[in-house]
Amino acid sequence: MEVATQPGRTLASLSPGDSGIVESFVFGSLRTLCGDLGIRQGETVRCRAGTAGVLILDTQDGHIVSVARDWARFIRLESARAT
Repeated sequence: MEVATQPGRTLASLSPGDSGIVESFVFGSLRTLCGDLGIRQGETVRCRAGTAGVLILDTQDGHIVSVARDWARFIRLESARAT
């Protein structure tokens, strides 16, 4: 499993098998919608599958959810932390 490490990366850029830590949401309404789905700031999500229009994700709390790639472009992922 590969963790998203490139600066400026968004949820929409994940490929199947990749994971990332949600850094922020561009819109407050998107934060609310994603919270209802189980996608929250600071939590890890993993891409199970994806099409041109939809991502299927595993959430940190064990749920499987779908998110439109158009919306996923507005969910930023954290860059890798220096160790």
